[in-house]
Amino acid sequence: MIPEQSVQANIDVNGKNMMLMHWGAFTLANHGWKEPIERALKEAKKDNINLIDPEIGETVILDSDMHITDSSWWDF
Repeated sequence: MIPEQSVQANIDVNGKNMMLMHWGAFTLANHGWKEPIERALKEAKKDNINLIDPEIGETVILDSDMHITDSSWWDF
């Protein structure tokens, strides 16, 4: 599923929050490492979806009020 389809799937199931999985786990694709998260963030903002984007290894409490961040931690 591409990032835009993932956002649409969240809309389709009436998801409260959304978090991409495995987008930066491996360098196996022809696209850049950060492209999936940037595309998903762009689409999520357009559709007002709460996309949680924790840093690698960060603990996330799913029943908390986490919101879209503009930290861009992946831009190192």
